[in-house]
Amino acid sequence: MPRVKFNSTPSDGILAVTLTFSIIEALARSNSGLGVTALAKLVGATKSRVYRHLVTLTQAGYAVQDRQTEKYRVGPGMVVLAQAIITGVDIVAIARPAIARLRDEFGHTTLIARLEGEQIRVLDVALGTSEFSIVQRPGNALAPNLLHCSALGKIALAFGPRELVQEVLSRRLPKMTPNTITNPRALSSELDRVRKRGWSDIPDEGMIGFNAVAVPIIDGQANLAAMIGMIGPTRILPAKLSANLVSSIKRAGMQLSAALGAVRIS
Repeated sequence: MPRVKFNSTPSDGILAVTLTFSIIEALARSNSGLGVTALAKLVGATKSRVYRHLVTLTQAGYAVQDRQTEKYRVGPGMVVLAQAIITGVDIVAIARPAIARLRDEFGHTTLIARLEGEQIRVLDVALGTSEFSIVQRPGNALAPNLLHCSALGKIALAFGPRELVQEVLSRRLPKMTPNTITNPRALSSELDRVRKRGWSDIPDEGMIGFNAVAVPIIDGQANLAAMIGMIGPTRILPAKLSANLVSSIKRAGMQLSAALGAVRIS
């Protein structure tokens, strides 16, 4: 078999691939598209090099050019590819190490769950290590009428389909404890707060003596893919959560979101 001779070194090929992905990432982050000059500045390459890559990406359907503005944006080929990647991702497999780390760090039962229609289903659990740990099992489901008084439910309402929160706010919500938020206006304000800070909690709202904290996992289409939750009695998971715990669970949610292709997480 004859040897194939290359005119470029392996490092040249690696740099070309790196530049291609840098261009794709820049286009994905732009809402209105980017011109060759702006892209060249963002990725740190010459305009001629960027243009050659754009020609190839456009021919492959991974970029498109607006003929009027001459700006480029992500093409349909990239959208299809991203969706195929998201569909093929095993969220439980990629989340298992994260929930195990959180459990090991804080001792509380930690889980990953997913919104299915109007109910939330537990996908995987790392059982707590303290003597006060709460038992949860994969397959357990949270009923739709309890979304307003669970940490996972608040995440589903804050980051899930708009139709779901509208439906829940239109219902008469059961008051599980004196602290349960049942007033639609108060619940709507609470969900705004959850969106702003990126996490939820329910000290004594679903059951007296218990608390939970949860964060969203967002996919590349900006949809709620899953949720991470941590539960425990208020004696060890108090209403005033430690900054370290909040930071750790938020970081886990952002890392898993990034693994699903999310560009920016609040």
